[in-house]
Amino acid sequence: MNRDQLERLLRGLSETEPAEISCTECFDLLSTVVDLELAGGGETPLSIRLAQHLSHCAVCREEYEVLRDFVHEESPPDEAR
Repeated sequence: MNRDQLERLLRGLSETEPAEISCTECFDLLSTVVDLELAGGGETPLSIRLAQHLSHCAVCREEYEVLRDFVHEESPPDEAR
C-alpha cells in the first residue's frame, strides 16, 4: 500500500459515522431529499446522513446528481433555486 492509498483509507475511516446508511437506504431517500432541496428546506439530520454517504459512494452520488439535475430542469422557473 502506498502513501496515497493509506491517506485515503485513514481519511475515509475518520469520516465514518456510527450510523451510516446503506446504498439501498440512500436510493430510497434520494427523491425525498431532492424534493426538500427544491422546496428550499435547510439541512436536516436525514440530508446530513445522505450527504455523508454520497461523499463516499460514487454510484449513489451519480444517481443523486442525475435526479437533482432532472428535477431542477423540470421545475417551473418560480420554483427553481
